[in-house]
Amino acid sequence: MIATASRLLPWFRVVFGAIGLLVPRVLGRWYGLSANGGSLDVALRYACIRALGLGIGRLTASRATRREWDRIALLIDVLDTLMLLEAGIRGRIPKRSALVMLSGTISGAAIGFLARDSDPVRAAD
Repeated sequence: MIATASRLLPWFRVVFGAIGLLVPRVLGRWYGLSANGGSLDVALRYACIRALGLGIGRLTASRATRREWDRIALLIDVLDTLMLLEAGIRGRIPKRSALVMLSGTISGAAIGFLARDSDPVRAAD
């Protein structure tokens, strides 16, 4: 199950990234944020460009470099989770928005962490 989720995660990043890059207001509404066409759109596009880059990077990586892409994505998911927790706790974003965003970052981090333990290349190190 983890292997399947790990294979699907880069595809999710590509789809999520493309939606947010092309129509950030749709993503803003999903997150419960009021998109004003200004700084929020820029921030959403910034996050989505990163997701798109991580997804494409992982999907096009050689077998030898996939682990490095997975490590980078895991680090980013953990850092995003910490940032969202801090923002939600301090009230910088609505709690509902924080929970929706956290569902993605925690899922990505959990899949990345669990996939690390099941990686046959890592086990051979």
